[in-house]
Amino acid sequence: MAVPRNYLASSGDCIIIVSGERGERVHHAELLEMMMRSRSLAEVRRRFHGSRSNLLKTLAHFGYDFDMLLREQFQEGHRDAQLARLHRVDQKWIAEKRRALGFASHKGRPRVERSAEDVAQALHAAGSFVGAADLLSINRKTFKRLHDEALDCGFDMGSDRPRPAVELTDAEGLVRARSAADRVGTKTGYSSHEMKTFFDDGWEASS
Repeated sequence: MAVPRNYLASSGDCIIIVSGERGERVHHAELLEMMMRSRSLAEVRRRFHGSRSNLLKTLAHFGYDFDMLLREQFQEGHRDAQLARLHRVDQKWIAEKRRALGFASHKGRPRVERSAEDVAQALHAAGSFVGAADLLSINRKTFKRLHDEALDCGFDMGSDRPRPAVELTDAEGLVRARSAADRVGTKTGYSSHEMKTFFDDGWEASS
């Protein structure tokens, strides 16, 4: 059987990146850090050459749980086609992984999206990621993704910085929060006491 020209081999705490007749030895921490930062097999394979199975075996050898990453990405609402492009794998393989991990098929299910303006307004009104995510009726991981994407696209999130929690406990702060929630289409039927309790709890959770 022919030996692949590009593959990864484990050697103690190091990885040997074999390309043709050349080999490069790097510490495994570089692989794990790149995988955790990019969350993409395709991105990692630009640096660590090898087949999909070879890379997955190497990640598992050094303690990285790729199935856990897929669980998180399924929970975040990514569709099979999006994950196939992200990891540069066959869409059927992603679909099989989805079923194996116990996630129902979500054909046509839209990825959760909000405009950068909605994200900024919610953050300014709530004063924390916890409160802003609740105002937009999304989970905290999804809010952080939307926030980071807005920053990556050059949207200015900082000129209207979130106000300190103490300022959000007065009547004006509650009115501003309800107004922001109206603009982004979330539930606004809270009493003043409920809104005050929510923001107090949100600031404590994020501190």
